[in-house]
Amino acid sequence: MTTQTDGETYELRLTRASASTIRVHSSIDFEDALRQLRAKLEQQNLLLLCNKYRRDAFISSMSRQMSEGISCYLVVAGELVAPELLDDSLGPAPRSDVVTAKEASKFINEWIASFDD
Repeated sequence: MTTQTDGETYELRLTRASASTIRVHSSIDFEDALRQLRAKLEQQNLLLLCNKYRRDAFISSMSRQMSEGISCYLVVAGELVAPELLDDSLGPAPRSDVVTAKEASKFINEWIASFDD
């Protein structure tokens, strides 16, 4: 599903039975390509059951730099991120944990705000 070509372009390609292939490219990293893919899928009312699209998936700037955007934290309400919470963005996720980008953003913003107290 993912390939890195020429050391500078990140590509995600999703092949589906009886449907056209979805391709996205980024010159930044896989996180950027995953955001593009999510937007294309959501336009078609589809969700990809992977960790990156979970409600509790969070990408820190450090994890993004270290993994080229292919790892994410799976956060726990009220707890700070920890290295053991880092997971493969493309790893499988249960349907019950996968939400739209809007829902995920709301959860993560509330999680971040919980540390302001």
